[in-house]
Amino acid sequence: MWCIPNEAIPSESSARVSRLDVNGRIMKKAMNNTDPDMLLEYDFSKGTRDKYSERMKQGSNVVVLAPDVAALFPDSDSVNAALRALMDAAQRTVKQNAR
Repeated sequence: MWCIPNEAIPSESSARVSRLDVNGRIMKKAMNNTDPDMLLEYDFSKGTRDKYSERMKQGSNVVVLAPDVAALFPDSDSVNAALRALMDAAQRTVKQNAR
């Protein structure tokens, strides 16, 4: 004969308690919340690393300047202007030496 209880018997597995590892620590990873702009709602679990890196390599040429050189130029336009002036001066020197 089967006996069916009238009320539910709670089990330990239904308790809302964090799981502990063998050393007694909580197993859930702690959130690293050092950036104030990163909200907990942001989910990057399905993100792709370096998704556009190949496209960037094709369309740009990045040059890293030494800190003392970079301090002299406020932006990339001023660096480009200085390099163009240097190229013009070098071409004029080459043309004068060819005569």
